[in-house]
Amino acid sequence: MSDLITETPEACSWVSHEKSRRTEDSVFGSFQAGVIWIDEPCSDREIIGGGDPSTMIDQINNEGWPLYRGHDPGFPSGRSIAAKLFVSPSGRKFVAAILGFYVDELRLSFDDLGVDSNPKASSPLELDAISNDCWLDIATDPREVDARWLANVLQNAPLRVVQQESSHNTEDWQHELIRIGLVYASIVWNPFVTTVAQEAAKDVYAEIRKWLRNFWSELSSRKDPVVSLDSYQDGCNVSFLFRGKEVKLHYEAHDALPIAAAQAAILVRSMRSRNADPVEIVYEFDQQQARWFPSYAILKNGQFVSNRNILIALEQHPTGLSIGIHKGKKLPKSK
Repeated sequence: MSDLITETPEACSWVSHEKSRRTEDSVFGSFQAGVIWIDEPCSDREIIGGGDPSTMIDQINNEGWPLYRGHDPGFPSGRSIAAKLFVSPSGRKFVAAILGFYVDELRLSFDDLGVDSNPKASSPLELDAISNDCWLDIATDPREVDARWLANVLQNAPLRVVQQESSHNTEDWQHELIRIGLVYASIVWNPFVTTVAQEAAKDVYAEIRKWLRNFWSELSSRKDPVVSLDSYQDGCNVSFLFRGKEVKLHYEAHDALPIAAAQAAILVRSMRSRNADPVEIVYEFDQQQARWFPSYAILKNGQFVSNRNILIALEQHPTGLSIGIHKGKKLPKSK
C-alpha cells in the first residue's frame, strides 16, 4: 500500500514536508510514512477501508494514535502523529500517515521528573454516588473476539453499555485486545473501607465489582487475551492491563485495584506539579510483589516516560504494528 504514496506526487511532497519539520524532534527517534486507510475494504486483518476517514484524520492530527507491538498496550512503539487524505493518479483515495517511533535514548524516567512512581496511598473513606448517565465502554476487534462471547459477558452488565468496533490494522496479531472503560470512582472504590452516602448507590459499586470479577473468569475461554481497564482521572487516561487467562491471578490483581487507582491519582497530580502533564499512564501488575506499578506514561508533548526499558531498537520494529483504531465515533469518556 505504500506504493500509493510513492505514485502520488502530492503525498510524497506532504510526507517530505512533515518529516523535515520534525528533524529536531526530541520525542521520537525516527519517522516513517504509511497508508492507514483506503477507499475500498481490504481482506481480513489488513488496512481498513470504506466509510468516511475524516474522524480518523482529525483524531490523529489533534491527539495522535498509539502504535503497539502485537496489539499489546504494554509494549508501545510510537504514535501516528499526522494524517491526510489523498487521491492517487489512478483515482484511489487513501490516507497517508506519519508514524513517529520511540527510542530508549530519548526516554525519560519518573525519577528524571522528580516524582515517586509508587506513592503511598489509601482508599478514599467516602465516595459520591455514580451518576445515572455513566456507562461502560467496551471495544474489541470482531475478527479477534466473537460476538457471541461478547454478548454473553455483557448480558448482566451493571451499567449501560456502549460497544465500539476496533480495527487493529495489521495482518499479524498475537493477542485479543479488549478495552473496558469505567468511571474512575468504580475502580478506586474499596468495599472494606469506602462508604457511599446512599445504600442504593453502594449497590451500584458492588455490582460493578461483581461483574468485573465474573469477566476475569470468562477470560479463561479466550485464546490469549489482553484486557485494558481504562478510566479518566483528572483528564488523564489511566489503564490497568490484565494479561492472559489465569483467573486466580486476575482476582489478585483486581483486589489490588483500589490502592493502585488511588496511587494513580497522586501520580497525576505530582507530575503536573512539575510541569509534566500526563495524558496517559499504563499500569502493569507485578505478581511477585502483588501490586500494580506504572509501566509508562505519555506526556501532553508526546514525551515517553518509563523507569523500564520496554522499547526496542528501530531496526527491530515489525512491519505489522497495530494501530488503535475505533471505527465510527471516538470512544466516549466515562464521567
